[in-house]
Amino acid sequence: MPMNAPNTLKAEMGMASVTFPLVGIGASAGGLAALERLLPGLPAQPGFSIVVIMHLLPDHPSQCAEALQRFSKLPVSQVTQHPTEVLVNHIYVIAPGTLLKVEDRYLFIDEANAGHTTLGAIDYFFHSLALSHRQRAVGVLLSGMGHDGCGGLAALREQGGSTIVQLPQDAQFGTLPQAAIKASQADIILPANDIAARLLMLCNAAASPVLVGDGTEAETEAQALQEVLEMVHRHTGHDFRHYKRPTIQRRLERHLHLHGVHNVAAYRTLMANDGDEARRLMKDLLIGVTGFFRDRQAFEKLRETVQPAVLEARTKGEFRAWAAACSTGQEAYSLAMLLADAARNMSDPPRIHIFASDIDEQALGVARAGLYPATIQDEVPQESLERYFVRSGKQYRVRQPLRELITFASHNLLRDPPFSDLDLVSCRNFMIYLDRAMQRHVLQRFHLSLGRGGMLFLGSAETAGGVPELFSPLDRTHRIYRARVIKKLAPVTEPGGEVLAAVEPPLPPLQHRVSFAHVPNGAGAALPLHLSLDELRDRLSLAESGCEELQSHNEELSTVNAELKARLDDSGRAHDDLANLIASVDLATIFVGPDLTVKRFTPRAAGIFNLIPRDVGRSLLDITNRLDYPQLKEDVAATFGSLQPLEREVAATDGNHYIVRMRPYRTGEDVIAGAVMTFFDISLRRAAEDVARALASDQEFLLQLGDILRPQSDPMQVLALGCRLLGERLAVPQLAFARIQSGRYAVLPGHAAGVPALHGEGEVEDLGQQALACWRAGETAVEADLSRACAGGLAELAGGRGALLATACRKGEQWLGFFLACQAAAREWSATDITLFSEAVARIGVEFERARSQAALCASETRLRDLLRGIAKVCWEADASGKDGEAWLAAIHPDDRARALAMWREAVRTGGSREAEVRLEDAGGGWSRASVLANPLLDEQGNVRKWTGCIIDIDERMLAPSGSI
Repeated sequence: MPMNAPNTLKAEMGMASVTFPLVGIGASAGGLAALERLLPGLPAQPGFSIVVIMHLLPDHPSQCAEALQRFSKLPVSQVTQHPTEVLVNHIYVIAPGTLLKVEDRYLFIDEANAGHTTLGAIDYFFHSLALSHRQRAVGVLLSGMGHDGCGGLAALREQGGSTIVQLPQDAQFGTLPQAAIKASQADIILPANDIAARLLMLCNAAASPVLVGDGTEAETEAQALQEVLEMVHRHTGHDFRHYKRPTIQRRLERHLHLHGVHNVAAYRTLMANDGDEARRLMKDLLIGVTGFFRDRQAFEKLRETVQPAVLEARTKGEFRAWAAACSTGQEAYSLAMLLADAARNMSDPPRIHIFASDIDEQALGVARAGLYPATIQDEVPQESLERYFVRSGKQYRVRQPLRELITFASHNLLRDPPFSDLDLVSCRNFMIYLDRAMQRHVLQRFHLSLGRGGMLFLGSAETAGGVPELFSPLDRTHRIYRARVIKKLAPVTEPGGEVLAAVEPPLPPLQHRVSFAHVPNGAGAALPLHLSLDELRDRLSLAESGCEELQSHNEELSTVNAELKARLDDSGRAHDDLANLIASVDLATIFVGPDLTVKRFTPRAAGIFNLIPRDVGRSLLDITNRLDYPQLKEDVAATFGSLQPLEREVAATDGNHYIVRMRPYRTGEDVIAGAVMTFFDISLRRAAEDVARALASDQEFLLQLGDILRPQSDPMQVLALGCRLLGERLAVPQLAFARIQSGRYAVLPGHAAGVPALHGEGEVEDLGQQALACWRAGETAVEADLSRACAGGLAELAGGRGALLATACRKGEQWLGFFLACQAAAREWSATDITLFSEAVARIGVEFERARSQAALCASETRLRDLLRGIAKVCWEADASGKDGEAWLAAIHPDDRARALAMWREAVRTGGSREAEVRLEDAGGGWSRASVLANPLLDEQGNVRKWTGCIIDIDERMLAPSGSI
């Protein structure tokens, strides 16, 4: 249901018919928990009804009504019938996938996805509640996310209703209540537990009329009302004494209900003791109901009527309009769109200048910002929305060209001088709140503002018929009037006696003319002047009208100056914000024009290009820089051509690296006015990437080193190959291993490329305390320049000059030896060099020890095998599983074979040596005692590599089982 002017106006004129209070409760996330604390505080018959609007999943059935019924004394039902009559002392809950609206005593259902509104479910219901129940409506907003409901609370307050918001700290999700409080739409802020008691008080007060009494009491109330308005005037500077009494009383009733007082006299006392109450009442008395293109047909008629006037204004170069009482700016922007459309297709169109005024500074702040909710899609035609607005998140912002047509100013329409020389005045639905005398006063001011044939545009419930001598109707239905031209002037005064305009007077009778003394002329002769009383009145009227017009011009200039100052302040703040932002991010940025001329640059950019302030306006190509960037001109041209951002990584002559990002520079009118070049210093990142790549390469080398050395079985070959590979990797000509035994070291053959191999031996203690301290700490000894190192020790072993790396290999606490890498020239070893050397020699040392152990083991096995073959009767070998044949059992006595086989299998299972005593048949056919041995052969990791077995004769001949010898 579009909430537009006719319905709003109907509510304002007091035409709603409902007679009972209705409470709308809106909530989303966390709302059920808040209702569980709120509803138990209500009695079974509170005297009002409740409609609960929650955000429910559209495609899932809801048990919300059943859940609320568990802790409510009132009957709760889900709204599924269209329409549903609202009964007192009942609670109604919205159904999933629907929207609810209320009209008088009935609830109506709309489909949520029908596309006829962009309002949320809570806002949709609150708007209808405001129009239907006005001051008998209460809106409650509980826990939730987003902003749905904030606009609805504003509508309720505009129509005299009351609003309650849950304390954000008390809500499970405080975003929604906080948004309403930030928008100043909360009359009362309470925890959920305390809301029920306040609802009872508000609704009982709304159901009871304000006590006015009669006779003396009525006079007392009237006097109290006058004193209240005087206090508002004194505290705020705004005079509401000429507003219609019914309008003031409706707004005043709301405040009486909020404070729980029942007559104006009591409220007057309350206001006298609370200085802020006058300002709060003033905010409610300022009628802020507005929208875009309110009453669309009237605006379409105005479009037709104003077109010739805009065409005619080309002769003077400007079309001037005044949007009086503009509130938050929707009427002014509607007028601007209409006039901009009228001038858009003209050749040599006139300049459009609109003055938009109001006395509410907060509303003017909204108007100046030009930022409106997405719900304006229901009000602004789609073509105008796309042309004059830009989407900003969930809101629409007025485009700058349209914004620049309007000057917003604080102006009291009833007191301040009007603007002058206007072609159009629009003041819609403001005069309906004024008494008749003040309406005439305002119309006289509008006539004074309008030039010859200027137009007046009023609201649908307003008329200029009270001053037919000033305005003639152009369209009575849509309230469009033309200012009459007055030939001779006679003063027309406002209620306070001020001369405002003039009408044609009748000619005075001759006897009323007055004779004045002769006035000398330039030749010294006397010039007799005979002026009648009425002629004197005409001249006085002309002079006073001229003063009034001059005052109007001054007011206009003051307004324009204020607007310009506000824009300059905004520009200054924006410039300061931009400067601080650029300084905080510390980026090198250059703004250039299409021809690559420098427009602006940041201090950091001067470290890349040799820029100084005088370079603004020069071509960037004429300024020296520290970049290796021959594609600069082409990249800028590509950015202009494609209108797309472009990035390139470039190097600098000082070794730094940058990412250059180019973006088109777009103005507020979406015009490409140049390019923005931003330089991001990635030198540290590049260095880190280089280190990472080096580490990855080193890790790959270490893996390959292990793979190459592992198959080698000769220890010296492992050592020579490992030293050569590492020496080539580190680019050092000498790298060798020195073995340590009994406190002495001896250098073994290693790597030597084009230089003599390292050699030597000596005492470990003679290697130097510095090197030994590093080794004890598990670190590598590093020397970058041996000419500066202590004499002797490692330095002498390395030749006494150049650079070296040395690290010890150990097994537990025992030093097995050390690796030494050296070269004849000094060298600054990098961290990656040292790390690679340490890890690589550790792997070479491990593989060297493995090969040595394996060689020693093979030699031991050979000696053992030779020994066993010399003393054993039978010898055999088996694989690691021990299953390579069991032919050896044939030589054992049949009664002993099972026991021998079990021993063998136990040895294989446990991986350890085993022995079993058996009887062995000898060559003479007898039996002798023997021992069967099972021995595992292990690899370097301690795993069984294979098995050896043998049978050894341990006794002389034994008797055969039959007893024979």
